[in-house]
Amino acid sequence: MAQRFLVRFWGVRGSYPTPGPHTLRHGGNTSCVEVQAGTHTLIFDAGSGIIRLGDELLRGMNGTAHIALFFTHAHADHLVGFPFFSPLFDARTNIHLFGPQLAGQNIEQIVTPMMSPPYFPVDMRKLPSRRTFHTVTDDLCVMWHPDSGEPLLDGTRNEKRESEEEVCVMAKFTHSHPLNGAVIYSVEYAGRRVVYATDVEWHNGCEPEFLAFIEGADLLIHDAQYTVDDYRQGKHGFGHSTVEMAVEAAQAAHVKELILFHHEPTYNDSQLDAMEKTARERFACTRSAYEGMEIDLFKNIK
Repeated sequence: MAQRFLVRFWGVRGSYPTPGPHTLRHGGNTSCVEVQAGTHTLIFDAGSGIIRLGDELLRGMNGTAHIALFFTHAHADHLVGFPFFSPLFDARTNIHLFGPQLAGQNIEQIVTPMMSPPYFPVDMRKLPSRRTFHTVTDDLCVMWHPDSGEPLLDGTRNEKRESEEEVCVMAKFTHSHPLNGAVIYSVEYAGRRVVYATDVEWHNGCEPEFLAFIEGADLLIHDAQYTVDDYRQGKHGFGHSTVEMAVEAAQAAHVKELILFHHEPTYNDSQLDAMEKTARERFACTRSAYEGMEIDLFKNIK
């Protein structure tokens, strides 16, 4: 099989879904990004965008499907689509779910109540899919060998892998998102690397540990929810970045391309276009995420 490293965006908004005529081009669903690395399907966050993704995965299913779902944190906009993720209801799916421990609860304890009575009419514990939960810790490395759907967790960042055909997901915890923080993920495959860094805020410049984690990434997906004016007028401390913060991170870490993500729900398409233009004036290789956007890491990197 030919190498494949494809990033697809299913939900790009922050805070809450916002469908309507003002979001037609960028989309109104909340955070969900799919990464196809070799034969492996990796999903980051389960906002409302994951609903359509789940339906597509089922349509393309042939035999047992192995899916890895990574949660950054437990705020509602990143979980709202989870109960409607179709593969959960299919006996052919083997789903590994990764997420941090927050407020004394692991990821299984966090997501199970929201998909159980009285909050949901179906009890997740009785669904036919096979589900395995994993607690994400700082510097965790999750790896898949080319011929296996089962992940290996080595507990540390593994700098040397046996083969570039292996998929490696690394985690870095940040406390820049209130109240419990969030996880940043890096996916490495076949000599390319994409970083998913949403729900972060940099008060006095980027954290050195964060910059070291994203250094030289081929693709950086970074929270860019606010304009500077809105941020200064009342959004400071909300745990989200401005476009300028995202650009600063991209420049300081020498990444190859920046994707602006987690769009403010009250901004229309024209506002997001203007923010993209502003970012490009300082970092030319910048694009604003939109639903349906696809990035082939083998074709886009020069």
